Order: sequence, then C-alpha cells, then structure tokens
Amino acid sequence: MIAEEYDAIGSAAAGLFDPALKRISLGLQLGGREAGPDDIAARLMSTLEVLEGLDRRPMEWLHVNYSDQRLGRDNTLPRTHRELALSVEDGARKYDAGHFSPSWGYYILVLGFLAGSARRVCPFQISASDGEQDVKSSDPLSLRFDEAVVSGREVLVDSVAALIDLWKPTRGGISCSAITKKNRDQPVWYPPVGVLTYFAHDAGYVLPEDPLVDLRPLRGGNLAVLKTWSLEAVQEYEAAFRKVNAGIPNGRASG
Repeated sequence: MIAEEYDAIGSAAAGLFDPALKRISLGLQLGGREAGPDDIAARLMSTLEVLEGLDRRPMEWLHVNYSDQRLGRDNTLPRTHRELALSVEDGARKYDAGHFSPSWGYYILVLGFLAGSARRVCPFQISASDGEQDVKSSDPLSLRFDEAVVSGREVLVDSVAALIDLWKPTRGGISCSAITKKNRDQPVWYPPVGVLTYFAHDAGYVLPEDPLVDLRPLRGGNLAVLKTWSLEAVQEYEAAFRKVNAGIPNGRASG
C-alpha cells in the first residue's frame, strides 16, 4: 500500500546509477574542525529538512547513539534544537561521561525509516563525525540513500549541493565501492572521484573542465556532475582528474 501510494513521486535513487557502480553513497570530508552540540544539532536539523525534500514520503528518524539516561528507551530523533543538542552531546566521543569536548569531537548515526514500514524500509542512513583532533583522518559525513524515492537526477544533485553548502566540507561527492576496489593499488584520492565530485576552493585540487561533466560553482567550491552516471564515465573523468592533479599529495598521505 505504501509503495502504491507514492509511485507517482519518483523511483529508487539506486536506479539513477549504472548497476556496475555498486554501493553508492555520498561522502563529505569535513577536514577536522571544532564544533559544539548546538552547531551540530542545527546542521543535522537542516540536513533532515533537505532529505525530506528529496524523498517526500513520511519518515521516522532514529538516533542510534541515544542515552538511556537522557532519552529513556525511545530512540526517536528529537526534532527540537535543544533536545537534539543534548542527544548529540550524549553521542560525543569523550573519556568522561557527560562532558562534551569540541576538540575531541562527536559521532552521530541517524537512520531514516519509511513511516509505516515497521522499520523495514530505510531510505537514509546518516553518519557524521569530526573534531579538531581529527585533521589527519578527516572524518566524514556519510549518507546512504539507495532506497530513497526521488523524482530525478536534478533533484538529487540539488540536494547534494544543499548539503555541501550546509556542512562546508573540504571535498566530497557521490562515489561507490567499484571505484574504491579498482583503485586499491593506486594513490587514493580521499574521497575518490565519482559521479559527483566536490572540492572546496582551498582544497588544492583542480576539477578539470571536460565534455564528460557539468561544473557547478557553489559558495565554497566547485561540483563536477557527470553527464552520464556510469562506471565507464567515472573512470574516464578520474583519469582526466589525475592528469591535471599529478604530483599533488592526496588527502590521506598529506593529512
């Protein structure tokens, strides 16, 4: 009944991509920054609004890192800023329980289930972690959205652009396990070039102009959007990217 009711909205996001890509996801590298629960809560609330605009079906949002002391046994994600800030604080990476350290950072994991699906359909999985001490690992924001129902590629690209403007990453994009596996024995771009690839203006990399992509300027950098969302196109644009950026240390090597 749920599927029939929302058939008119669009189709599964995974269907927009070449099946050869496998395990598509959005990864944004945040670069190591100090942030408190209030700031994180505000970004997370805005993130949910972006995703609810991407897949307009009613969602039930769950916070995996809930605290029995703070939230009891109900792990429904709070939707007020104050409650969500407390929830982020409870999930912080810290040595002393109850003491949030912006320098050491935070980790949050949120699942978006389709309302009425008895938590069997999970269109969204969001994880985010960052902290001033994590400059070298550049902990990311990761979004799995395979089961999201979207109305087309442009809507997905607009949503990714909105998330980039919101989280202000150093780099990121939509990539897949197929590219990671292919590049196992090569220098690793962190994250790798994908169907969508973003670099901030100060990231030190150049997104080459190429007939394969449309370059979309954003407030903090540029987003390269492949015209064909296939494994072959990703590989071709990655080769162009490597040629232009030859000799520039990748993110993992340079920290």
